Amino acid sequence: MLKKPLNYYDEYEKDYPGFQEMVIRYELEKFPACPHCGSSHTAKVSPGIVSRSIHLMSATTKFRIHSKPPGKFYCNDCETYFTPQEDQP
Repeated sequence: MLKKPLNYYDEYEKDYPGFQEMVIRYELEKFPACPHCGSSHTAKVSPGIVSRSIHLMSATTKFRIHSKPPGKFYCNDCETYFTPQEDQP
């Protein structure tokens, strides 16, 4: 879910062309429900920290950064990292 109205990020768009489009893409994405609590309020996790990623995480709850992510997704409700069963070897 957007943390602020999309036009709040107009300055980010100037510094990072395509930023708002990326935010919209994450907002429309459907991620798996949390296997721990069943919540659908989940986010994709990306390793590493760069300026664009930090701004993206500040814009939407559907994106999270972690230097060594313990899972592919993150539950915003129970604060748990997870990888869906079908993605595990």
